Amino acid sequence: MKRLFPPHRGAALAALMLCALLGACQKQPAAEDLTSRVLFTANGSYDSSADARTREGHGVRRVRWDRRPPLPASSVQVEYDSDLRPLAWIMTVRGAQFSAADLAAGQGRAVQTEQGPGTVIQGGRLKDVLVLPGQSELRLLTRGYVTQLQPTLLPAFTP
Repeated sequence: MKRLFPPHRGAALAALMLCALLGACQKQPAAEDLTSRVLFTANGSYDSSADARTREGHGVRRVRWDRRPPLPASSVQVEYDSDLRPLAWIMTVRGAQFSAADLAAGQGRAVQTEQGPGTVIQGGRLKDVLVLPGQSELRLLTRGYVTQLQPTLLPAFTP
């Protein structure tokens, strides 16, 4: 019986076909939305690309991006409790190219705080995050952070 491909070509062709099939079957990563990027930033997924990482004492740490922030903004800073990072953080976003309404995605409630007007996100993956707009920045504070470090803002979370 005559082979269709010489032995060395047949193995190479089989390997090439296997690679093509495996590449086609690979799960394609989902596009990251704004909420995902905020949560990944807050939880440390992008820390390796930060411009500065500092310890402030008493378990408080700070991460800052100035050159290539992980969000559409001119700079981003996250301050967090090292023991409770997913629950207790504040993010300051300067020059944000998004708004509190974008973050709330229809699930925000306007509030008045001692630091001015804000939005409490009442649902979704950013539930219980308070967004306080400033002159050229947005500050996002989790309820856990407010409870620990800025308790005067707690009334914002009460309907």
